[in-house]
Amino acid sequence: MKKFVVTALSVVMGVGLLAGCGTDGESGNSTPAGNTGGSNAANGGKAKEISISVRENTWGARKDNFLEAEKRLNEELKADNVQVKIDWWPGIDDEELILQAQAGKSADIFINSSVDIGWQLEAGIIRDIDWVKDSQVFKSVPDSYTNIMKYDGHYYGVIQDMDASPVFISRKALQGLGWTNEQIDGLKARVDSGDFTFGDLVDLADEAKKKNLVKVGFAVEDTRFEGWNYAFGNYNYNPEQNKLVLARPALDVYSFWADAVKRGVITEGIGNIDTDKAAPMFIKGDIFAEFARTEFYQMMREANGMKDDIEGYNAWFKENVIWIPVPSATKGGKPSSYSNPALIFVGPKVDDAKMPYVQKLIEHVLDPDLQVNHTIVSGKLPVTPEAQEDPRFKEMGFYEEHAYLVEFTRTRPPQPDYATFIKGYTLGVEAILTKGKSAEEAYELFQKEVKQNVPQENVIIE
Repeated sequence: MKKFVVTALSVVMGVGLLAGCGTDGESGNSTPAGNTGGSNAANGGKAKEISISVRENTWGARKDNFLEAEKRLNEELKADNVQVKIDWWPGIDDEELILQAQAGKSADIFINSSVDIGWQLEAGIIRDIDWVKDSQVFKSVPDSYTNIMKYDGHYYGVIQDMDASPVFISRKALQGLGWTNEQIDGLKARVDSGDFTFGDLVDLADEAKKKNLVKVGFAVEDTRFEGWNYAFGNYNYNPEQNKLVLARPALDVYSFWADAVKRGVITEGIGNIDTDKAAPMFIKGDIFAEFARTEFYQMMREANGMKDDIEGYNAWFKENVIWIPVPSATKGGKPSSYSNPALIFVGPKVDDAKMPYVQKLIEHVLDPDLQVNHTIVSGKLPVTPEAQEDPRFKEMGFYEEHAYLVEFTRTRPPQPDYATFIKGYTLGVEAILTKGKSAEEAYELFQKEVKQNVPQENVIIE
């Protein structure tokens, strides 16, 4: 999971770093943003070269897609006697991003998480890209996508990929509890309608564990997992006011944690079972329900030794696993889904002259076929409806079936104080897990931490 660099950010803000300040010297051979090459006459008739610096990110098909986008854009630009050249910069972590920004070194394009918008903006690492509003690439995406890319009235990122948070459940364990295949296959529809609740799922995990059908009731990718908050209606961010929210539903979430620990559905070591460890455990039948994200499907395929045997893996998956959205804690309520999407950001030195080329390069990265290339390699969902029409995507039953989840998928707040806020929340969780504290005591600890460490003007405490 992403490491939040609040301390480093405080240093940046303390020295008054402003967007675009610092020297013009960049690492590598990037052309400065205001200098996109000489005129054709000055270049002796040669094509004008536009250098765009891009931080290298090789996960999935990200770098390959940028390389292909560069080729496609240059085909378009031939008639204008212009050519774009990507200047690759090494990928770095958040702290180094801040340090290099202090030194005036800001790449034109880089990829980071949607949760990073707020602190990156304050640190002067990104600029607005309001052309996203009118881009044909996003003409058909749901409002939930638009909300992810916007912050404080402007667009600051372009969604590069998307995921959701299905719950992976052991079919064998359900069969061991006496469920028929018809009941198992109908469970997702019951969750969608609100007939099957989060509490029902806890009860099933409890029963499966007591009957020794599994070793672990619930496993989760991170104790900060927002999907459980959403299930209880605990939405900890007000985007209109750009403020974090600490409200009574958080107590309901802590009550779930305390009850699940008491019943043995959740164990003290839950925070130590990340998805890399959980995948082989789930395959062996040790886990009843894994709360993860889309790519867990692919992680199990690799852990199963079936990386190149998609047909065989799909058959195994159908026999051993079912998935559902995160059920609502309320009867008749809507299910939930959580995501941590990657966004493409634009650096502060990209001026109005260079921006059209940066825009076109990014838009080509999101060509439908390239999105699906990334899905095949990474296990992430394509972003646009056009990409979901790709025949290759339609053959991926698991991905196509749960693509509807993104319509109600939420993301972590981009508010800069979120890292401090969620640390207070997880301290409450740890108090329940390791110190036997009650839900009320955990909630009081959460309140105390937030009141002490989150600026009052940035949080609503109800």
